[in-house]
Amino acid sequence: MYQYIIKNALVYSGLKEEARKLDVAIQDDRIAKISAHIPSDAALQVVDADGLILCPGFIDPHASTGLGYYFPNAATHKLYQGVTTEIIGNCGTSTAPVGPHLVTTMEKIGTQMGFVFNWRTLGEYFDTIREQLPFNIATLIGHSSLRKGYLTDWQQPKVEEMQQMRNALRDSMKEGALGISTGLIYAPGCFAETQEIVDLAEVVKNAGGVYASHIRDERDKLEEAVDEALEIGALTKVPVLISHLKAAERQNWGKIKKVLAKIEAYNKKHLPKALVDVYPYTATSTKLRAFIPKYLLADGINNLPQKLEETDAIDHIEQWLDTKGYDLSQMLIISKDWKMFAGKTVTQVAEEQDWSLAQTIANILKTSTEVWVVYHCIDEKDMDEAILWEHSMICSDSWSYPVNAPNPIGEPHPRSYGAFTEFLERYVLQQKSLSWAEAIHKISYLPAQFFGLVGRGEIKEGNFADLILLDPLKVKANATYLEPRRLSSGVEHLWINGRMVIHHQELVAHDAGRVLIKS
Repeated sequence: MYQYIIKNALVYSGLKEEARKLDVAIQDDRIAKISAHIPSDAALQVVDADGLILCPGFIDPHASTGLGYYFPNAATHKLYQGVTTEIIGNCGTSTAPVGPHLVTTMEKIGTQMGFVFNWRTLGEYFDTIREQLPFNIATLIGHSSLRKGYLTDWQQPKVEEMQQMRNALRDSMKEGALGISTGLIYAPGCFAETQEIVDLAEVVKNAGGVYASHIRDERDKLEEAVDEALEIGALTKVPVLISHLKAAERQNWGKIKKVLAKIEAYNKKHLPKALVDVYPYTATSTKLRAFIPKYLLADGINNLPQKLEETDAIDHIEQWLDTKGYDLSQMLIISKDWKMFAGKTVTQVAEEQDWSLAQTIANILKTSTEVWVVYHCIDEKDMDEAILWEHSMICSDSWSYPVNAPNPIGEPHPRSYGAFTEFLERYVLQQKSLSWAEAIHKISYLPAQFFGLVGRGEIKEGNFADLILLDPLKVKANATYLEPRRLSSGVEHLWINGRMVIHHQELVAHDAGRVLIKS
């Protein structure tokens, strides 16, 4: 007796093939049978899927830290987009391993958010979360987290400290990590030489892992930054994923076509191939401190307010802004704990307070180094170019944002609540530039194959029953930049590991997920 039979569904397998009207049976955590007809009396529960699309659960290849799983409804916003698996530990930041110099920071974050920090290794972290996961998770190891944990001087690593980082990474790979990620725009990752990353990627290579990079520059030196990521891939023969590909600032619009041609040329000569992930929005979201000279961060984030008091700091920020060409009239402050300025652009704040732009940024950061901004700096044509490329995956570039954590940190970008539904709504329903089969492939089978998630990403007998029933007429992203916490529409039913999680649009389970490890 099957637990479920899904009857008369329009089934998209995850491969780029035409849909077929089929019945699909679920037994325990697996897809037990796929057939043109399965008798209804062979199951405990029958779900009528007439008029609905059945597809593999979506895989988010680019989420951030996994600190939200300690709270109820931590992933409701992802489940209502159809996400059944997310890869955390991107952009150089991961929850583990926690080296000695990172312990105090983790304790502080735990106190701020309201969870108990009690792990050091990746295995210990997995043990704290595995019984309460709303969906499947797998992780990369953050290069910046390694540096924060083991280095005493971010700009001059000692030989023994480098060995400690390699050892910690090697142990984490044995405990199930999928690879390593870098955040080369952020401190302390931005201070690393290419050879340091090559050395760490070699460890990952030996364990069969991948390299995902928030590259060193997404603006004027975008092409050089992509070259560095591809060079690391070529030297180590590690699969490369270029994270949230974009060409930021107007003077760089149009570069994406050249970058994709560069990656295509690389893929013709190298195996494994390089891929990219992209989110379907023309605004980035990050902390305001990402837009100041890196030297101000060299002594650590906690020392930034003091550094900003130095007599030449404002001049250096002003020169930096001129050099980078940031359009601060398009940079929206979204941290609601800064109530005076939340919902205003940096330029608006400067005008209201009669400050220069450089002074505005410095004054905000002196009050809080953690202020988040949304920055409209991406060309829509570039975004389309990247998303429609054959080897691009769709991502949210977001954390598992706890909807009801006691003390949430920051404000979400609407992509947290709508990246996957926005993608389907825009490119399948509105533009019709992708078929359902092509679009579903990008958010299921392709990431499953890249990360080696065996038994996921394809509707196939014997695979895990991570399944979505979508109403194609209702798929919609409802989140906006100023109201980013609106849940998406269109997911009628959702199963994770054979358990029903959403039933007739109602959330009915909160702990169906599993830790997925490198096998």
